[in-house]
Amino acid sequence: MNIITFQDAVSQINDYTGKGIEYIERIGNLAKDRAVIENEYSSKMRALIKKHGIRPKGQETELMNSVSFIRGYYDFVAGLQPIAAQHEIVAENLKTNVIPFAMQKIAEYKQAKKQLEADNANLQKHMTNVISDMNKSLKEYSKQFKEAEAAMLKYAKAEKNMEISRLELEKTKNNYQVRLGLLEESKQSYAVMTTKANEEQAIHYDKKLPQLLENYRRLHTNRILDTVEILNKCVEAESSVHPIIGSCHNDMRKDIEKIDPVKDGNLVVENLKSGHPRPLPFVFEDMGNPKTFLAGSGAGSIETIDSTFKKGTLMSKKEGKSIARKQSMHQKFFGSGSNEKKDTGDYGTLPPQQRARKLQGKIGDLEKEKERAVQSREGVIKMQMAYRENPKLGNPVDCDAQIAQYGREIDALCADIQKYRIQLDDVNAQLNVGGLTANSINGSDTPPSIRSVSSASSGVTSRVNTINDSHRNGGGARRGSFSGSNGGSDVDPCVTNGHGKDELYEECAPPVLGEAIAQFAFDGSQDGTIRMDPNEKLWLIEKDEGDGWTRVRK
Repeated sequence: MNIITFQDAVSQINDYTGKGIEYIERIGNLAKDRAVIENEYSSKMRALIKKHGIRPKGQETELMNSVSFIRGYYDFVAGLQPIAAQHEIVAENLKTNVIPFAMQKIAEYKQAKKQLEADNANLQKHMTNVISDMNKSLKEYSKQFKEAEAAMLKYAKAEKNMEISRLELEKTKNNYQVRLGLLEESKQSYAVMTTKANEEQAIHYDKKLPQLLENYRRLHTNRILDTVEILNKCVEAESSVHPIIGSCHNDMRKDIEKIDPVKDGNLVVENLKSGHPRPLPFVFEDMGNPKTFLAGSGAGSIETIDSTFKKGTLMSKKEGKSIARKQSMHQKFFGSGSNEKKDTGDYGTLPPQQRARKLQGKIGDLEKEKERAVQSREGVIKMQMAYRENPKLGNPVDCDAQIAQYGREIDALCADIQKYRIQLDDVNAQLNVGGLTANSINGSDTPPSIRSVSSASSGVTSRVNTINDSHRNGGGARRGSFSGSNGGSDVDPCVTNGHGKDELYEECAPPVLGEAIAQFAFDGSQDGTIRMDPNEKLWLIEKDEGDGWTRVRK
């Protein structure tokens, strides 16, 4: 179902919201415990710091370590360590100023979180109902189509039967006309429900879902601001009676001021959203007029027609031929769901956007290591030159092994950088394909069902990888499309791109796996496709995965 793509993100943001509220509860509990043991500060304050200064298990994640308000909380707890003396007034201030405020905010944010959960559930339920209604209308349309087809065949047989009475013939004709009327009504109903589903989906992803995420962002920002205020109240509870340790409080305030609510709110949504491409609009599939099948089958083949409707194809037993329905744009670009490829590269289990960020960070770390290795090697080379100029300082030969070792390290780092850049290019290509697909559908005057080509038609289609020349953090796509004519040559020239002063990347055309002959014409007007004519020979450069597409070149 298409509405699931953002469900994972909202669920994770919901969990994060609960964890954030738990931190306010921890601060409130901290103030309570501190008020109780204030008079026994000397021995129990350190135990309190140990209790609340340890990160709970299961929250050692990159996001939880990145948000500033959590770091501010732990810096605040650490700032309690140098405070070794407290008075009873501190406990009184904590009981009157901090704890009630924290409990009030906890109740408010729990209620707000509960309301956002209900809003999200209503959005998902509404979209589910709309799509369910559309599917029901499609099922009814399919049923009426089959019944109209059967009535048409029965009427055609009756016309050919000279022994049937005129009354019976008229009855058969009336039944056929009634079925045609019901078919048209179900068709119009299906069209209306499809339009409604597309409109509701557009509203869901363009307005309702962004508004829901904005409400979550605002809740996080306000909650973090209140967390800052609670922490400041805790500081004021003792700074008002302990001017001697004011310097410690100033340090704690500096740590708290590092908390950036807006940045944290943005970081949460950006890191926890799925990154999956937006689903395509639903495609209206026109089954046509049943008369066309009678006209194309011949006068003598009426009794042998036994057509079924299955997976978008009408199958006729005559001569074993099939009349193929056009494949939808959703099936063409996303497949039927049975032969989807799994990403087995590094960070392959992450969504596309999160995986791209991980790969970019990995490339940056490797480039830093490479730069350090290059600088170290240059330092050894300079030292070797100094040894050669003045042999008294050392033996130049002793530096050769170290220089060679640095060279091997640099080569290994370059290989790793190249590997991760290729993986990053693949992820960027996936993200770009999602965007291009949506644009091509929204901006074209041709219905997607006509532009689609199914592999069930025994034809050969080709898919040319789109070149993405944009560079992200120093890495760009280096895969070319091989749609040009090479005069029958099996191997294309290598494509060479130089990036930076010392980097050279090459990619050659993939080997030819076999020869294919096109069974029909295809205009190739879409992005990532090529034109082909009937009986034209094409070179296969990719194994057919059963998704309706494969890569070829001329």
